[in-house]
Formats: sequence, C-alpha cells, structure tokens
Amino acid sequence: MKRVEAFFGYVIALAFVATAIVAAVVVATLFIKGPARQLPPETIAVVSEPQPEQEVAEAHAASEDRAGAREPVDDAGIDVAAGERAWGQCRACHAIAPDGRSGIGPNLWGIVGAQVAAIEGFNYSDALRAADGQVWDVALLDAFLTRPAEAIPGNRMTYNGMRDAAARRNLIAWMAQRSDTPQSPEDLGLAAAANIVTTEDTPSETAGVDAFSEEEYEALLEAFRWMNPPARPAAEAVEARARADAITAALATMDYEAARFHPLHYPAESLTASNEECLACHAEILSHRPRAASLAGVPDTASIAWYQTLDTYAGAQESFHHRHMLSDFAQATMNLQCRFCHQGTDPREESPDMIVGRENHTAPEVPEFTLRKVVNPSTTCLMCHGAFPAEEMGLVGSWHEIREDFEWEPGINGCLTCHEDAFRTNRHHVTFLNAGNIEALGRAGSSDSCYGCHGGRAWYMIPYPYARNPWPGMDDEVPDWAIGRPTASDPDYAFTPVNPAD
Repeated sequence: MKRVEAFFGYVIALAFVATAIVAAVVVATLFIKGPARQLPPETIAVVSEPQPEQEVAEAHAASEDRAGAREPVDDAGIDVAAGERAWGQCRACHAIAPDGRSGIGPNLWGIVGAQVAAIEGFNYSDALRAADGQVWDVALLDAFLTRPAEAIPGNRMTYNGMRDAAARRNLIAWMAQRSDTPQSPEDLGLAAAANIVTTEDTPSETAGVDAFSEEEYEALLEAFRWMNPPARPAAEAVEARARADAITAALATMDYEAARFHPLHYPAESLTASNEECLACHAEILSHRPRAASLAGVPDTASIAWYQTLDTYAGAQESFHHRHMLSDFAQATMNLQCRFCHQGTDPREESPDMIVGRENHTAPEVPEFTLRKVVNPSTTCLMCHGAFPAEEMGLVGSWHEIREDFEWEPGINGCLTCHEDAFRTNRHHVTFLNAGNIEALGRAGSSDSCYGCHGGRAWYMIPYPYARNPWPGMDDEVPDWAIGRPTASDPDYAFTPVNPAD
C-alpha cells in the first residue's frame, strides 16, 4: 500500500513541476514580445471602409464559389434555386435523375427538349402517345404545368396545375439543367420572358385568404353538402331527450356506485348512447376551462398551444372537449358523439396486467387491450392523429417544412395539389366526419384544415393505416407501404353518400 501511495506522490510532483515550467515559459514570452500588437486607428478605418465595386464583386463571386450550395438568381430574373423548390410539387410522382426509375409518372431527366412520350416501357396515356410527335419545349411545358388537362386533353396526369408563371419559368430552368446536355435560361429564352410582366404574374386583389367571399364559401358548402352524413331524424332526437330526462330524474336517488355501474356505461347501451344521455351527468365537460396559469406559474396568455398556431383556430386556449365538440372548426368538420371515444368500460379490465385468473404483471408484450378501456386511443384518437405520412407520399419532410413549395401565395391549400383530383379522392365518408364541409373548407381555406388532423398533432409514431377506398384513376398496383391495408372504411362508421347529380 505504501508503494502505491509513493507512486502517486511522484506523479503529482511531476505534474506540479511541468505546470510550473509551462507558466514560466508563458511569462517569459509576454515579457520579451509584449502583448499582441493592435492595429493603428487609421488602419482600422481603412479596413472598415467600403471596398471598390470591382473588389466587392470579386469577393462576392468567390464567396458564391465557396458556398456552392445555392444556385444563383439569373440576372434577368430566373431563380433556379426557386425552381428546385417548385420541383417539390412534382417529386411525389416523378424522379429526375440519370437512369432514374419511373414511378407513378415517368423519370424527367432531360425532359426539356425531349419528345413527348419518349421513355420506352412507360405506360403513357393514349393522349400522350398520340402527341409523340411534339417536343417538350418551353411553350408546351409551360402550358402543361399551368393546366395539364387543358394542354393535352385526355392525359392521365391529374395534377391541378401551377398558377404562378414565375414559378413555372424557374422550374423549367431548373429542369433544363437536369440533363446530359444542360441548357441555360438564355438558351431557352426564359431570361427574356422573365422580364415581361403579365397579369398572371401580378397578384390579384382577391388572391390569398380572401380569395373566397362568404357567398362563394356558402356555395361550396352547398355543392358538397351531399357528402355529409344524414341528419338525425327528428323522432330519434325526441327519444334521446326523453331518455336523458329519465336519467336526470333518477339522479336524486342515485349514489356514486349506482351511477358508476349504470348500464349506460357498458356495452351494448354505451355503443348507442346519445349525447343528451351522456351530458345529463357530464355536462361540466363543455364548460370546463384550462387553468389560467400552469402549475409552474406561466399564465395561459403568455403561452400558446399547438392548435392556436393553425389557421383553423381562433381565440383563447380551450379544453379538449370544447375543441372537439363546440369550436367552429369542430362544428363544421366533425360529427363526433360522446360514444365515439367513450365506448364503455369493464372495471375488471382497467389494466392488462391485473386480470382475474392470471398472475399480475404477466401480460403479453402486445396486451389484449389498451390500459383503461374507458377510451381506447388506438381506435379513436389515432384515427385522426397519426404521424404525417411524408415517406408514403414521396415527400422529403414534414408538412410545416415543405408547405411553401406547394403554397406560393396565401390562400392556397397545397394538399390539394395532389389530393384535389389525383390521389385518395374518395375520403372522409364516415359518420363521425362531415366530409362535404371538409371538402369545402379545404378549397376555401388553408392546408391547416388538412394538416391539423393528418400529422399536425401526431400522437402516433407512424401514419394511421387508413383504408384505401378505391378512387377514380387509382393505380391497380399496391405500393409496399399499403400492402395489407383495408380497402373499405370500418363498417361501424362507413356510409356511402349519393351525389344527386348522378
């Protein structure tokens, strides 16, 4: 033991000597050389003065060369980097790479100047095959990007179109450089076109969030009203009110245990209970308000909830039940009944780890039921609050990160770029949602009307596996991520609306 102590003593002594030597060297250096030399004031003034224009330009060019990350804006107004951002609207269906694989749409490497329908083996529509003598020049690409259905009638591309003329020019310029023989904006005449201001380039007075007047929005609601679930018959409402009155009358002689074990709390009555019956005892949930301040003392006026960041919500923070039953957005888009979430419980099944007949805490890794089956989030909350399915849609990030690629001016719902006419157009036809009102709001509002549910408030690590109800033009080939998905909505909620125009 003494030897060990002596060894550590030597080590400490050596460390002390080494530190002293280093300190002596530093002091000697300062004594001989003095402190760091300061620039004289006149030199500082010269350095801080603006450089001549030529030197500034050279320095800027050198900086651009070093950065190399962002493609520059053309002198004539073409922004190739903006074109790459606009490509975000295309990448879900198209690749643009040498020897790239075609997906839903063909690979677009070298598309500018190529013949229409030129990729061998791709299943083009008859309309595009008939146009195979034409060339994808700037004029045809611009027309096709503006409105594909009008540029080449009969083609299968159901993209809704890129309205912004500058965005189309930037996109074409960017695509022209994705080629074995790249072309500059000057080669294509895009630089000259960019200097011509058209009425299409000028934002209209009605663009943005006021693009739809109240009368136009009401017309949209009327046009899609047939998609909403049918209203409850008046006789059914009268019966529900009578049952609720009976519950209210019985409360005077009912203690807590009797109320807890009331048949309404258990299947099968819980599965058909009306809101009137539930709220006979639980009306306080509609008037409950969040705390004025958190337990840490932060007032609600000094914080912001996630839903307050959405265009679909206005006002102060409100409770869960208020947001899902009484808010303007809920009234418009939801048809939720208390029984949708509260489907009944069995007090013997409040935990899968405590079941009569087996040893506690021996539940399987995937238990038979969710903890406390008063509400089962797997069949309720997660139906609207799964993660944003970016990878499934071929997107490169969450919606809040990429939405500006699809929404080049206020009032545009970027989700409808693909979902207005192309993908998953047979949607929301369930009794707990007002599908028609959702369609109207989506066309007149912002993408928050979609994202607020589809990933905006994700409670789930993966996207909810929604049923893939067949839609017009649906590809027969099932993508890998959709294998095993149901092809029809849950029969407990599904209904088939009938379009009166059919």
